Parts: sequence; structure tokens; C-alpha cells
Amino acid sequence: MDRALFIVWKRYQRRAEVLAPRLRSEILFIPHIFRRKLCRPIDYLYKLLVSCYTAIKQKPTFIVAQAPPLYSAVVAWLLRIPYVIDAHNPVFQNVGGKIAWGKLPLSDRLLKNAAAVIVHNHGILALAKQDYPDITFFNIPDPLEAIESYQAKRIERQIFVICSFDPDEPVEMLLDSMAQLPDHTFILTADALKLPQALQMKLQGLQNVRMTGFLPIQEYHALLCSSAAALVLTTQDLIQPSGACEALSSNTPLIVSNTPLIQEIFGEWAILVDNSVSSMVDAIEQLKICDLDLSHYRIAWNQLVDREIEKMLNFLRLD
Repeated sequence: MDRALFIVWKRYQRRAEVLAPRLRSEILFIPHIFRRKLCRPIDYLYKLLVSCYTAIKQKPTFIVAQAPPLYSAVVAWLLRIPYVIDAHNPVFQNVGGKIAWGKLPLSDRLLKNAAAVIVHNHGILALAKQDYPDITFFNIPDPLEAIESYQAKRIERQIFVICSFDPDEPVEMLLDSMAQLPDHTFILTADALKLPQALQMKLQGLQNVRMTGFLPIQEYHALLCSSAAALVLTTQDLIQPSGACEALSSNTPLIVSNTPLIQEIFGEWAILVDNSVSSMVDAIEQLKICDLDLSHYRIAWNQLVDREIEKMLNFLRLD
């Protein structure tokens, strides 16, 4: 168990960074080398070769493969190394009209040959068990580590929008809301090139939006900790947003989409909005700078996380 390898076919992912140490694993981030999706097969081949080289060199006892894409588990399957899949929601759930990753070629075999599969909340666990009753699942949310910054105070009317312009995000509604709040500054780290041309032009026309692109973690945390609120949106019922966890980790006021799962997990302290312009504008206009101490939420959260992780590690030893 002391030579585990956590493989992530992305440039960076906060969940992997905080989960890997608890799984006693080294982490391997492999970013895209091509932006265009038409080149994705070449991209995957490159990542597979890097993953194979690293696994052969490090000789891990087991591998944790983050999915999607599920093909990050292929290296463990080919090398016959026991593996665990850290399955994000799109593995089991259609997001933004896209087919679930678990329905793609080879995915079913990769899932069923895993020693265990990790999901992020009880809602997606129930959904996954319906399709894969014979798989051993563990429900492990994002571990929370306190995020701090040397920023002296929060900046009034600065909103940190934590988004990726993924299919589950109501981007057009977000842009319309920002247009109605010209006296607020919205900071986005998402890649505008992921948007359709019409939405790119709409975004470019907003004078109160600051696009930063990908940031080093220290700069990202500084913006998070200096903003009046973090804004996280989703249209999917079973999504547990990583951005909401980052707000919880940093004592940052949170404005977040009101779904049953989000209400259950974050509803005691977050500002819940429906995905409409009027609800969004009202929430932001009524926002006031405040000091939150969410440490007791983090302690209770991490106790549950650590118990489930220990249960999984014990299972892997027995297996």
C-alpha cells in the first residue's frame, strides 16, 4: 500500500491533490498536448505511454485511475496491477446530453475489473449500483484541507466564478446575470475557447469580467480568499461541485445552484439560487462582506471521509 500511484489525465484537479495523500499514493498529472477533440486519440495514446512508463518505473502496489476518461485505467489493466477507479459523475450520469462514459467501448470491462470504484456522494452511489450491482463501491467525497491566503481582507463586489464551461453549467444564464451587474467584478479561470462562438462574443462584450486563464495554485487561492463570494453553478441534480468544497475549505461565502443534493450538503451556510437571472442577481446584490468560520463543518466532513478511506484500504489489503 506504500507504493500506490494516482493517475490523472488532466493538467490539474484539486480533488486528486487532496485525495492522493490520504490514499497513500503519488500523483501523476498528465495534461492534454492537443486542444482539439479530433486529436484526442493521439492525446490518449501519449498519456497511456507516459502512464505505462511511470507505472513500470515506480512499480506501484495498486493504481488509482481518475475517470473520466475511464481509459486512464487501461495501463493498470494491461500491466495487471490492481486498480481503483475514482469515478466522477459523468462515468454514470449523462451530463449536458452527452452519453455516460460507462457506456463507451471497453468502459464496462474496465469498471468490472477494478478492485473498487470510488464515487463522490450517496446520490451517485445509488445510481451507479443500479447499473453495476456486483462492483464494490466506496463513497468518498473530496477531502477538505484548509485554504488560507495572506490577503488581508475580502474585496467588496468581487465574485470568484469557479467554472470550467462544462456541459452541466448554465453559461448563458451566467453571462446574462453578469451583464445586469455592471458594478460587480467577476473573475473566471475557465477557458473561453470551450464556448460556442456566439457565447464567446457575448463574454467578450462584458466589461466587468476578468478572465485569468489557468493560474498557479497560490494565485488561485489568493483570488478565492479575497473575493466577496465564490459562485458555483450546475444543472445536474447529483453533482457535488468541487468549487463548493473549495469555498468550504477557505471560509468563503458561497452562492450555489439549489439542487436537493447541494441543499443537503451545503445548505446550512451557503446561499442557494435557482438557475435564473433574477435569482442570481438578487443573491449577488444582497451579498455583504462577512467572516465565516466553517471549521466545524470541515471537521465533521473529514471524519466521514477518513472512515470511508480506511474502510477501502482495509478492503484492498484483504482482497
